[in-house]
Amino acid sequence: MNELTERDVSTMAAAIGLPVAVDDLTEVTHRLNALFEALTPLADLPLDTVEPNPVLPDLDGGLAPRT
Repeated sequence: MNELTERDVSTMAAAIGLPVAVDDLTEVTHRLNALFEALTPLADLPLDTVEPNPVLPDLDGGLAPRT
């Protein structure tokens, strides 16, 4: 994936109504690109043989498997 530009980030933020100050745009862009880079290895996981397991919050606020 190509890195996002400040213009990309600004356009996406505006599309969802998220205000991003001009002074913060460089940092937000850098952090988003770093996040996408960190998540890249997940694309190589062999998930085609894994059954989905939905998880919903339980009444105590923790996570419990759906039964």
